[in-house]
Amino acid sequence: MDDFRVLLYNFPPEMMALRLGLLSRPPFVVDHPTRPVNLVRCLETTRYRMVILGLPAGDVQFECVFPLIRGMGRPSSRCIFIVLAPPDRLDALQPYVGRGLNALLSRSAPSEDLEAEITRLTRAAPRLESRHMVRLKARAPRVPSPLICQTDNISTSGMFLSTTIKVPVGTIIDFELDLPGREWPVQGEARVVRHALPEREKRDGMGVMFLTLRGEGRLSC
Repeated sequence: MDDFRVLLYNFPPEMMALRLGLLSRPPFVVDHPTRPVNLVRCLETTRYRMVILGLPAGDVQFECVFPLIRGMGRPSSRCIFIVLAPPDRLDALQPYVGRGLNALLSRSAPSEDLEAEITRLTRAAPRLESRHMVRLKARAPRVPSPLICQTDNISTSGMFLSTTIKVPVGTIIDFELDLPGREWPVQGEARVVRHALPEREKRDGMGVMFLTLRGEGRLSC
């Protein structure tokens, strides 16, 4: 799997759970410069597939960073570009959305909003709508175990589980998946990478990424 290099600058501390969850797993490889001079150096020398910029960022102005990313011949000119801005800056930045800026979110938005945008913009594996029963055992305290739910869709890299019981993002789960035509369920491990936003997606549940598939068997829950 090729590395998916990401640049984070002035990333909100309240979204650090996302940094330690979704963005900590392959294929993501994250650079997190803390000084303007290092930000400029990274953008001038490294090809990133995604850049996430938090505003305000001290001496770093959006109008200065934008051409460093989208300028002709720049290493990251084709990257996904996401900006997290304070609510009073959203209207001023909105004209850039679709014109070089892929997503614009409020800094005060829940981390799940950013997680959903990252998943939407980076998802490459085709997903097949397919509903099957799944039995989960979460490696986390205070989570019901076993948890029975249903898949909403499945891809080669993961699946979306329809459930109102959320397992924290980053949690490893053991699962067994009942598939038609098989005497025994498929068993494996997965990591929770996002929670659905019901008001936006019109569904509830969580997305998981496959880590291992161990063949067939039964969970000992």
